[in-house]
Amino acid sequence: MGRPTTARFSLMTDAELLAYCRNLYEAEGFAALSFSALKKHDGLYFALYKLGINQATLLDKLGIADAYSAHKGSQPLIRNGRHVQRWTWERIVAEAREVATLQGNLPPAPWFQRNGRQSLVQATYNMGKTWEDLRDAVGDFATSNFVASRNGLRWRSHPEASLSNFLYARGIEHRRGDRYPDAYADQSGRAYGFYDLHLKAGDGWFDVEIWGDNPGGHGEAKYRAKRGEKEAFNSTNPRFLGIEFRDCYDDSRLASILVPFIGTPEPYVFDRPTDRIIHSTHWSNTDELLDHCRVLAAEMPDGVFPTEEWLRKRGKWADRPGPAYNTVSVYVKTWFGGVRRLRELLDQADSSTTKWDRPTVLAAWQTFWSKHGLTPSQVRASGRNGASIFAPETWREAGRLASAVVKYAGGADAANEALGIEPILQKKWTREAILEGFQRLTTKWAATPSQIIYDRRTGRAAIPDDDYRDACQLMDAAGREFSGPAEVLRLIDFKTPSRKRAKRGSRQRASQLGVPD
Repeated sequence: MGRPTTARFSLMTDAELLAYCRNLYEAEGFAALSFSALKKHDGLYFALYKLGINQATLLDKLGIADAYSAHKGSQPLIRNGRHVQRWTWERIVAEAREVATLQGNLPPAPWFQRNGRQSLVQATYNMGKTWEDLRDAVGDFATSNFVASRNGLRWRSHPEASLSNFLYARGIEHRRGDRYPDAYADQSGRAYGFYDLHLKAGDGWFDVEIWGDNPGGHGEAKYRAKRGEKEAFNSTNPRFLGIEFRDCYDDSRLASILVPFIGTPEPYVFDRPTDRIIHSTHWSNTDELLDHCRVLAAEMPDGVFPTEEWLRKRGKWADRPGPAYNTVSVYVKTWFGGVRRLRELLDQADSSTTKWDRPTVLAAWQTFWSKHGLTPSQVRASGRNGASIFAPETWREAGRLASAVVKYAGGADAANEALGIEPILQKKWTREAILEGFQRLTTKWAATPSQIIYDRRTGRAAIPDDDYRDACQLMDAAGREFSGPAEVLRLIDFKTPSRKRAKRGSRQRASQLGVPD
């Protein structure tokens, strides 16, 4: 197909540009309509954009938006020269369902982050989904069919839990909905029905229904009919209140709706430090997201949760590597009140004053290596299976350094080369090798690997580098291949030597060194 010049594109009408793009698609396929391909096409995208047609609008006008989305989801990403499978909602649900099958139920988001599956958590939020959406899709009865509110009650939906939290924070007595009177079955022809909630006002109890668009997976028409039947039955009920589900997510809307029933009490029941900052209607939504934000902050070079511009890849961060966190940014603003408020929740109100550059990163990298006998990258890898022997603060420090070294020193390999560090590769520990390794170290040092690590880090004994690294790796491997070090010690018939209990100050210093208790 002959390609018009930039000037020619600028003279085309909407219809001519669309016809050209359709011919382009028929000749070259979806690849010709990718954002990067359009921008490289000699002024084509500029001409479209002037007419208010961006890529999404173009695909919609051509009638191929859904097909393009499916095609894009099936294509691998290229990251650092490697093909990486792209996350789709179907893939997220499939992998989460595998984990739920193995674990007995779907674990919370932090479990995935600790076990090397952080990308699944991030992909969930990037798609505009919440962890509850994933639980629903996985079909995890233990965690998705009910949502707990702060008073310990379990509800059938998030709006119900949000209303419960609102009432609980203000000391308003309430309970789960009772069954409708038998007259409802006679009038509607249904076997039974349940109210969503009952709240106690000054002169007694009130019956509450929370209306939704399409709750519980029912067909829309079916739900409209059911709602109509309930509204008809309650039309003569002076103690009935119907609330739209969207209103349950907004403290100010609920307060306005409930004024005739409970007045205007201020929230005063706060069970967690964060409850005073987060609106009560969001309490059941924010726990998972707060954990996710805490992990994301730990991976920043300065350990501080990033700005909105960083999350959205705008301004000076437009070309930063890695994905955009647009959905996380929206949730942070909606549920927490913005990044500043979130940092308060993370105890980062003052932010870190650490200023990274190449010399400071290399110095910190060298210090970490000298202290732990492993690079920050190796320590981070050791924690991804949830069995790391390193203290949480050490693991977080490793995450900050691993991020900083990429930005300021060209990556871990470049830093190791500049400092003359030759990391010892993690061995492939089989169960037999683990037993042999434990046997060798306990025989040589009359101590467990954990005690050997403690002795090296506190200076109690001069442990050679090879034995120290083996002890670290064996502790890590024992958590993967066995139930933990205790099982291995039992199998090799080694009794942990008793030691005089350290004084309080000594235990604090050991904790600062990243030594586990």
